[in-house]
Amino acid sequence: MKKSNLWCALAYALLGLAILLAGLVWETRLSSLMVGFGAGLLGSGAMQLVRYRKWTRPENAEAYRAKLEEEQIDLRDERKTMLRDRSGRYAWLLGMGLCALSIMVFGVLGALEIVENARMVILLLAVYLLVQYGAGVFFYRRLSKKY
Repeated sequence: MKKSNLWCALAYALLGLAILLAGLVWETRLSSLMVGFGAGLLGSGAMQLVRYRKWTRPENAEAYRAKLEEEQIDLRDERKTMLRDRSGRYAWLLGMGLCALSIMVFGVLGALEIVENARMVILLLAVYLLVQYGAGVFFYRRLSKKY
């Protein structure tokens, strides 16, 4: 493994520890978020350190080389690339449909006065829907020109 993986893992762990301790020491409105983010970063950094330790041992060198080779094959496999692209498109379409459905649901709930501030949620979802659609069109046209 690259030395940069070690430094990145240490940075995540130290930053997570600092944020976690800050969240535990100071009582603010953001304390619970700080504890959560800190624990997440600390856990992520710790797992990266464990992986780095495992794969840098001399007895695991051959297995790591084989793992990297398999990953490179998987990344360049045309069938898997096509399946990743298609699954990403389906996920994007599902997200767009769910967003549109959520706009309708919040519209009904707001009209029935079940949800307060439904207008703000609807506007937020509508902006998100437009940004997603615009990004999809933009990236498609950009990739079409490139390839």
